[in-house]
Amino acid sequence: MNGIEWSSGIGAGTLLPKAAESRPAAGGESFGSMLQSSLDKVGRLQAEADRSLEDLTTGRQADIHTTMIAMEKAEVAFELALQVRNKLLNAYETLMRQPI
Repeated sequence: MNGIEWSSGIGAGTLLPKAAESRPAAGGESFGSMLQSSLDKVGRLQAEADRSLEDLTTGRQADIHTTMIAMEKAEVAFELALQVRNKLLNAYETLMRQPI
């Protein structure tokens, strides 16, 4: 079952997942490091958009299209990160409401 081991729980017929290990499965990237690298990429895109906007306003760059593209990339990446966060929080809250 993709690295999840099940053990019998306290109640009859209850299955509980064993604690997940921090190492990735078979050469894959761990969830935490994947999440961190994605957030780092969002930060880099925002910094790139800020730099492009600063270059446009100071006259070092005359192409508004490049600036707008960089700003849109940063906005889309941020919106995606926000939606992923919302889905993770929703999943966590759903799990916490489950009766034991």
